Amino acid sequence: MLAKNKEYDLAIVGAGLSGSVAAVQAGLLGIKTLLVEKGRTLGGTGNYVEGVFAVGSKLQKERGVDINPQKIIEEEREWTHALADMKIWQNYINESAKNIEWLQKYGARISEMRTLGTGDDTWHLFEGHGKQAINHGLLPVAKKHGVEIITSSRVIKLETNSQGIVNGVLLKDFESDTEQSIVTKNVILATGGYLNNPELLDSNNNHNSNRIIPVNSGKDTGDGLNLAWNVGAKKFGMGTVMMFGGQLYEPKVAGYKNWQRAINRAVTHEAILWVNQNGERFANEDCTDIWAIAGNTLIRQEKVYAILDQTQFKSLAKHAFKGNYDYKNLLAELDSDIKSNKPYLFKANTVKELAKKMQLDNLEITVKHYNDLVKQGRDTDFYKKANYLHKISNGPVYAFELGVGAFCTLGGLKVNFENKVLDNNGHPIGGLYAIGSDGSAVLVGDTYGVNVPGSEAGYCVYSGRNAVFNLIK
Repeated sequence: MLAKNKEYDLAIVGAGLSGSVAAVQAGLLGIKTLLVEKGRTLGGTGNYVEGVFAVGSKLQKERGVDINPQKIIEEEREWTHALADMKIWQNYINESAKNIEWLQKYGARISEMRTLGTGDDTWHLFEGHGKQAINHGLLPVAKKHGVEIITSSRVIKLETNSQGIVNGVLLKDFESDTEQSIVTKNVILATGGYLNNPELLDSNNNHNSNRIIPVNSGKDTGDGLNLAWNVGAKKFGMGTVMMFGGQLYEPKVAGYKNWQRAINRAVTHEAILWVNQNGERFANEDCTDIWAIAGNTLIRQEKVYAILDQTQFKSLAKHAFKGNYDYKNLLAELDSDIKSNKPYLFKANTVKELAKKMQLDNLEITVKHYNDLVKQGRDTDFYKKANYLHKISNGPVYAFELGVGAFCTLGGLKVNFENKVLDNNGHPIGGLYAIGSDGSAVLVGDTYGVNVPGSEAGYCVYSGRNAVFNLIK
């Protein structure tokens, strides 16, 4: 789809959560705005967002939740090893409650709040996830206030003047294979990071990109980062991935299809035995309450398998080992996976047979030692709680190959307090802003933790509004 006009005050690249927020704010301020989405549908990975971070919201006050902003600042300074920009964090926290009210005013339904794992009670949940908030709330408001939205069109180049100031974009319409030059005073990059770009993942960190299972739109290929780098932006803060722990390894199937299945949770969240490519145990499997720790634990291995027997499956079907999760469909899902010959599932009558089938030379020794730990009631290797130690003996015995689930990347560009993109000398590139995942390197160090749940999604809202406010100064 081509744009209707040749000139705009603002072009926003990407119609996910951050881009949609920016579009609404621009429309409300009367800024002539073009919102460009390369996909056929709107919302991007924002459609999967469950909730956003806030401190001091009305919902928290109603529930008697009182979180001191200083606590969040100190936690993030520690979590990020002081690599995050704490000035930006401070302003983000201060604006977070107002941003919740703003979202609700413009169509996002938020009525629940909770924590995640062992984190703080900062997670404000969307009814209908981000899909409802974006497509039925924010974007209709943007259109009502004059924002032009086009789909199936990609920004392939940022135009600059002789002083290096961004003053236009070059669009390519997929349907007509036509290019179109647009003049604009400002560009906001909101393309969602690079989780779906294996080359970028592997070239900037030590992650095994082949083991990462994205649970997102599939469109986050680093477009905004490359556009900015090509006009002199600093490459900054690469390598941070929002990993949420184990995920059944089925890379040819969209990650969200397995994400909330009972069998996926059983083998990734219930502290059962994990072994690596050598058939050796490598960690305390009770690490899933904090996503980042589980993700980092799993990604360092070349392969990971969850090992359990029929007795454990039957026990889980009656009650979860950890918490109150409902596993009523677990055995039915197991039978379905066996009949479907799922590539991540291996089955044998004994551990010896399973080890031979999978060529895991040390699996028998590992299981025997693990069973000895179960018998003595103490995990002297990795100190897993005794109530999560379960003997593996009664066949059939199963192995499930695990990948590492991930929602997004964080980083790639350095931005300042105004969300302006900086060059290698720390100077703003005129007319260029980055928000959401494209501009989120300021939030993190090398790991995204969920000690403050919803902080990345909340930053999408904060940065989207912040960039627009600052471009009109």
